[in-house]
Amino acid sequence: MANEVNVSFMLPGEPAANVAAWRAQAPPFLDDYQRVDESYETLVYEANVTSTFTKLATFGWGKTLYRLAFTFRLAEGTTPTTRVAVLGKADPDTVKAMGEWAASHAGT
Repeated sequence: MANEVNVSFMLPGEPAANVAAWRAQAPPFLDDYQRVDESYETLVYEANVTSTFTKLATFGWGKTLYRLAFTFRLAEGTTPTTRVAVLGKADPDTVKAMGEWAASHAGT
């Protein structure tokens, strides 16, 4: 299906610390998204990307939502590292920005 996301990336530090940081301030690639759900190790963000045509064609009832679930788990190894698994839907620009952000934060 179009715009499907199923990727993972690594971040330095413990999962709990990364989840807390994201709760306080989500990364900039999620600026158009709102946190709509969370659990112990997962944060879920959602963006309403409904086009004007869809709004008009469905008399305001139709919606197009992109949802991304980020799961933070401890990666195997000696140094505390978090593996972030991402599942959901996003537009290509968001996926590109997420990849660039992850690459710039992998070693910090």
